[in-house]
Amino acid sequence: MRNQYFWTTLLLLFSCFSAVFAQDLSADLKKRAKDFYLVNKYKEAQSVLLQIKKNRQDDKETKLLLALSTYHLNQLKEAEPLLKSILETEKSPFPETWLYLGKVYHDRHEFNKANEYYKLYLKAIPADHHNRLAVRDDIRRAAQGIKLQYRQPKAIVENLGPRINTPYDEFGPLTSPNFGDRLYFSSVRPGNAGGSRNNFGQIDEVMGRNSSDIFTSQLSAGTWSPPQPMHYLLNSPKHEVILDFNPSGKALIYFKGSSYTQGEILVDTIKAGIRTLTSDPFLGPVDALAGLSSAHFVADTLVIFASQRPGGFGGLDLYKTVFKAGRWTSPQNLGADINTPFDETTPFIARDGRTLYYSSNQPNGSMGGFDVFRTQYYPALNRWLAPDNLGVPVNSAADDTHFRLARDGYTAYFASTRKDGYGERDIYAAYFFDYLHEMTAPVYNSSPITSTTAEGGDLAIRGQVLNLKPLFFNQDGQWAQGKEQEQLMEMVKILKQYPQLTLCITGTSRQELATTSRMYSGLKSVEFLAKHLVSLGLPAGSIQLRGVPPPADFTNFKAVHFQVSGLSELPLKVNAENWLGKESNEKGLYFRLQIAQAAGLFQHPLLSKDPEAGVERSFSNGIYLYTLGKYSTYAEAKTAQERMAAQLSAGGSEIIPYYHGQRLNRENAGPLSGQYPDLLSWLEKK
Repeated sequence: MRNQYFWTTLLLLFSCFSAVFAQDLSADLKKRAKDFYLVNKYKEAQSVLLQIKKNRQDDKETKLLLALSTYHLNQLKEAEPLLKSILETEKSPFPETWLYLGKVYHDRHEFNKANEYYKLYLKAIPADHHNRLAVRDDIRRAAQGIKLQYRQPKAIVENLGPRINTPYDEFGPLTSPNFGDRLYFSSVRPGNAGGSRNNFGQIDEVMGRNSSDIFTSQLSAGTWSPPQPMHYLLNSPKHEVILDFNPSGKALIYFKGSSYTQGEILVDTIKAGIRTLTSDPFLGPVDALAGLSSAHFVADTLVIFASQRPGGFGGLDLYKTVFKAGRWTSPQNLGADINTPFDETTPFIARDGRTLYYSSNQPNGSMGGFDVFRTQYYPALNRWLAPDNLGVPVNSAADDTHFRLARDGYTAYFASTRKDGYGERDIYAAYFFDYLHEMTAPVYNSSPITSTTAEGGDLAIRGQVLNLKPLFFNQDGQWAQGKEQEQLMEMVKILKQYPQLTLCITGTSRQELATTSRMYSGLKSVEFLAKHLVSLGLPAGSIQLRGVPPPADFTNFKAVHFQVSGLSELPLKVNAENWLGKESNEKGLYFRLQIAQAAGLFQHPLLSKDPEAGVERSFSNGIYLYTLGKYSTYAEAKTAQERMAAQLSAGGSEIIPYYHGQRLNRENAGPLSGQYPDLLSWLEKK
């Protein structure tokens, strides 16, 4: 009995000792995992946390750390069930569980789901929580993503693959000015000069991190060669980040510093074909920042860079400095057309000297973190046009930065943190479907944005007013050839200068025909006129044609009137007068019902009864589209569609939005949905 009691007591003591030992071991492992997590060593943190989980010692903090480490390793498929399991098994989960589920769906471009979890996170945190404003901004970015995902893609994007990218950090890609098949970039990876060092600069293979070095790779037969580090005198234990080349390609401009915010800008010069590192400092007033704040050096006379200096709009702003009279001018902010209370960074000027690409995380325009934007400068007005988001797939829910176009005008390289990558930032290539004309070098040498004013210039650039009056045809199908011809020539000149504009031409006829035939006859007159405009040099794709029944008080034989759309932010005012001698009423957003597509005349009783009926076509194709009604909201159009469903053919009808007379599609409706939320209903149905 005594022996049995002794062994039972010993077993209980051993069990207690083992439990205490296991708890101590678990606590040590969790602390180690936290240490790895805090220095962004997520793979090491995940490995330790999986060991804790295997020993069944994981608490809710350990579970969350494992889920977050998995997320940061780009393993979204594995991170999602880990986070959901926490919500299902824990009575009071950490609020970050909802936050990171929102991030998972945001990264997948499931924007509505992302916002559901972001809002649950906001409900779970105090009103004064430091994350509240940032998450509200993420909700706005997800709303932007809903709009931007409907735009027609302009390019194909691909990751440059495991030869270039690693599980670590690659960023800042540049092509050589002299060799289009040679790529330069910066990378933080094992094997870099100086080895793995901790925050005190000491060698630490466990908790330390490598500094960034500069690498180069060459494209041969469609494959990138293994990257080679730059000259051993250039790469050092400090951070080296490539910024630019000078136009001749004989000088490499780079950042060197103990951190990305403390360092200097240097120039590596190649002399007489022999590589020597001169380490000449750049003497201009440019902030020595790297990482997300790269400077762009243009034609030896202009630098555009990001800075968070006093007097800006908030966050990082873009500034320029110009080399004049032997010195660099004081930095000048690029202004409110570009800069916002958020961050604008990694600028790039195309070869035309006036097209600027840059990245911004301002939530009213970005769908994720940083998105790439494009804008153009007009010297006569000393201002930039409204920046345009490049859309998917160039942009994503991640940070997309360091965008640079190659000289071929079709290819761009950029860095992104998107979760389909190999690690932190990866380098991607974008292959554009159409040639980007801004990569055609101008006939002048200096960049137009180096000066704040410009002399001369086209009348339209100086803010011309274009008055568009209707043309009236006689029974022979002719119109007067005096002032009308001058108007057509001026109109063609303007539209060629601004290819983003669309010309809508509407025709009507009082011929003794049925209503549908009058619409069709009016459209045929418009086609005749459109052929004349194309012969004057107007691109056929920029013309939309429409025929409508004549108004009750219309007394002419035939007439056409003009309307120009796409004018937003352009230095051009258009006064479009219709055939009744007043301004056109095709203003704002409205909807029509398209009931048929035909190769010619189409007859239907509904067309004869509706005063808003019409027939239209794009001049670049031969299909005639017949429409009914003009509804101010999507809901009204939907109600009318349901009401007329029984009277329409088996093909039914389709709701089409219009803006200032221009027929909209997914691509051009997306950017307008911020101003007209009613478009979102139509886009979601599409």
